[in-house]
Amino acid sequence: MTLIRRLDETAQALAEALPGAAGARILPVPDWLQRAGQEGTLRRPLAWRNTVLATATLRRLHVEYFAIPGEIAVLHVCAFPHLDRALPIFGFDVIAGRDRATGCFLDLSPSVPEAEAMVAAWGGRAAARLPSLGLQRSLPEWTAIFSPQAVAVRPADVAGFDAGLDFGRESLAMLLAAEAPRLQETTAMAAAQRRYVEAQRRNDRTRRMLAGCIGTALADAFIATCLFPLPPAMAEG
Repeated sequence: MTLIRRLDETAQALAEALPGAAGARILPVPDWLQRAGQEGTLRRPLAWRNTVLATATLRRLHVEYFAIPGEIAVLHVCAFPHLDRALPIFGFDVIAGRDRATGCFLDLSPSVPEAEAMVAAWGGRAAARLPSLGLQRSLPEWTAIFSPQAVAVRPADVAGFDAGLDFGRESLAMLLAAEAPRLQETTAMAAAQRRYVEAQRRNDRTRRMLAGCIGTALADAFIATCLFPLPPAMAEG
């Protein structure tokens, strides 16, 4: 089985399982692949699925599978807590070709002081798992939003690739199971989520890859409204 197929199956399994989380409800999103076809900007064949939902503690949980068949695939999972919940921000991305994974990135990123204990506890697990995941990769300046224990590796082999997928699923399960105490005010959480979104939008590699497949205008629209939208209190308009 190719690594692309493994990513496809992992994304599908997550999309099918997450609606069973406490308080889960599916949020409507456009079919971006269909839209690219309708607007005439689709430049090459793609496999592209986006599932977005909210849960009792998360205002937005996005699972994306994006692939140029036979060449490269990306699994992207990102979760933002409700603005009144003391949780970190979750990010998980795996990039692979048919037989080689080029990146595995995973973090419970800092948000508010009340969530720091959870970030630290997860960081201990990440440090223990890191040797089995692959060769560490350097990160660009915009990733200062991540925790010091963020996983950023190039899996050395299939075992490391599978270990990364397993740890990503475990980390998401830990987030979904967390008690998530309520915050008395939402300003700090909203600001933290805005910082995270604005930093992620500076990742020009994502934008270039999307633009090369669906055109610049549609790539920008997807990033702004689906991939990394601002918190609702700060929505662009």
